[in-house]
Amino acid sequence: MTQSFTKSVLLAGALLALGQSAVGQVLYENFENTRRVSYSFTSGVFTQPIANPAVSAGNNSASVGRYVRNATQQFDVILINPLAPRLADVSPYLAGTKKITLKMYSPAAGKAVQIVVQNKAKVAAGYPNGNLGGTFNATTTVANAWETLTFTYTAGSPGTFDPTVLPTDADQLVMLIEPGTSSNATYYLDDIIGPELVAAAPVVDQLYENFENVHQLNYVLKKSNGGFNGDTLNNSVSAGNTSPRVGRYTRSNLQYDVLVVRPKQRPADVSAYLTNNKQMTLKVFSPAPGIQFQITMQDSTRAGATNYPVGRHSEYVATTSATNAWETLVFTNSGRPDATISSTSVNELVLLIAPNTTARGRYYLDDWYGPTLLTATPTTATKSVGAELAASWPNPAADHANIRFSLAKPATVTLAVYDAQGRHVATLLENQATLSGEHTLRLNTAKLAAGLYHYRLEVEGRAVSRSLSITH
Repeated sequence: MTQSFTKSVLLAGALLALGQSAVGQVLYENFENTRRVSYSFTSGVFTQPIANPAVSAGNNSASVGRYVRNATQQFDVILINPLAPRLADVSPYLAGTKKITLKMYSPAAGKAVQIVVQNKAKVAAGYPNGNLGGTFNATTTVANAWETLTFTYTAGSPGTFDPTVLPTDADQLVMLIEPGTSSNATYYLDDIIGPELVAAAPVVDQLYENFENVHQLNYVLKKSNGGFNGDTLNNSVSAGNTSPRVGRYTRSNLQYDVLVVRPKQRPADVSAYLTNNKQMTLKVFSPAPGIQFQITMQDSTRAGATNYPVGRHSEYVATTSATNAWETLVFTNSGRPDATISSTSVNELVLLIAPNTTARGRYYLDDWYGPTLLTATPTTATKSVGAELAASWPNPAADHANIRFSLAKPATVTLAVYDAQGRHVATLLENQATLSGEHTLRLNTAKLAAGLYHYRLEVEGRAVSRSLSITH
């Protein structure tokens, strides 16, 4: 790597760090409904998304990214920042047991593409600081056609990498197309798959039930199968759940045992949950790992006991990982059984524990978060606990924005920022014990792409948000 590459990396500096807990090997980017990375610096012109120039068996996606290389930069770079605090562990990629891949449409065969994995904080000290090991390399084999590039790791020689960077320290990838040339060629990219991420905390809307002072659910016991107790002592007070009271559910031996709940007002719009831009969460105490929990969102006026899949808007799953201990399950969309159901007509949720089994069992539940309900607007909910969120300034913001909020009494506060697609991009406070009075925090906006964002204050299970525009 040369001085030109070093200067390009230094221009990007320490950019973009976010949120927490590991997901499997992931699709980073498909320029459509999966966008788990941002591009904090590019030497050339990166346009995304853009129409696929050659829909084919090699890539039938409608949208892709187009990159025009900067001919003045011998080592033209694209800095790729996962929307997560860091990569989980890249050891399998260094060993070659797992591979980085991406789809590319290039103008010629024989064009080199290289990826370097880095710790961006250490990169600021200058080359080769921050570089993990060697390089990941691939070469195009066809011209003007889509192909999948699979990258092979080559260990670096002494002096070309930073031995202080561990496989669990990486938080940035650098892509070089045709390194060491003066090309201005145009390339198209799609379906970037990379190492596992330590994932950002899920974006949640509203606390439905904590079995103490928040009760936004009605339990439809005549449609449920097991035994439910909505007011029982926490059987295992711990760091995983300090609440004194929880709910208890005893599963029957029916193959598809259900607990049916109906929010006191229907959710306003659940469309963000289909793409996992927002996710339901539920604290669970279960007897074993590997037990699947499923939540079905449905329209009760159409869903009947014997007419599946009619009326079932969408289904979400999570799996336990602990034995006799509290854990927070994060639910991921697993399907859309009835696509005719509008995302604004869901009025009922069905919880299934260990579906398609006949296993009896006792489970404890707490702190169920779901989509915002129509009459529980964020502003009203937050004011009820004595919290106010002010407009940010300046707005629009270029390099920074000041965010002010006030509390009538001490409280635990989370203040986070999300982009227009609902993706978490920054956390200013996370479950922070905060004194009463006014508080002002500074958000660095220089590292964020221009566009519309919203910042959200969460206090005691309620939330309020405001919009923020960023320009550069």
